[in-house]
Amino acid sequence: MVARSERRRSVLMIPGQVAKVRLGRVTVGTDGSYWGHAALDWAVRYAHRAGLELDVYEADRRFEDIPADLPADIGTGSVLRSYPMLPVRVRSSGDDPAAALLAAAKTSGLVVVGCRGQHKCHLGVGRHALLLAESAPCDVVVVRGRPQAVHGEFRKVTAWLDADDDEPLVARARQFAKLTRSVLEVVRRDAAATVPDATDLVVTRPGPGGRAALHHATCPVHIVR
Repeated sequence: MVARSERRRSVLMIPGQVAKVRLGRVTVGTDGSYWGHAALDWAVRYAHRAGLELDVYEADRRFEDIPADLPADIGTGSVLRSYPMLPVRVRSSGDDPAAALLAAAKTSGLVVVGCRGQHKCHLGVGRHALLLAESAPCDVVVVRGRPQAVHGEFRKVTAWLDADDDEPLVARARQFAKLTRSVLEVVRRDAAATVPDATDLVVTRPGPGGRAALHHATCPVHIVR
């Protein structure tokens, strides 16, 4: 018999209950696509809440097939305009966006990307997003899923564990739950478990659980290193 997933729920409102986790600079890649714009918006909101600096890597028209009707800054300015006090550096991603983001990940605490760019791809996850999730030296958030989850409307964060005890992963999830005033759910993955639903963020490790979440989650996925 397969053991049922164990769930623990708690509302995180007392500062003393939360272990402090410093993630450092946030880096985001955007190409002006729907999911690129969603990743930028997610990263801006997170950096603002966490009090962190933000690096934005924009797709370069010299190397990328970007629709002509997008503005010159591919929409970055419209997102940043609401956060005038946020420390931001905007850079070109050059002729190899994945390589640029992997290099930036060496000095970042978190890299944020959309699940895909301007073109369709297998199971809705682009090769750049998969490469970063598998290879980046820091944590990676791949933004995907329902609009309600992308915008944090469920007020729930889920830590999806491969092991019975993974306190560093739970700490990451707890930190995000505190920042967003959300409920924290801890779920142990087993052979029969499906990717958690009706949540704003699935926090998990690389491996089978991470791959399942990247391909099937209905919300952004946070891969913890």
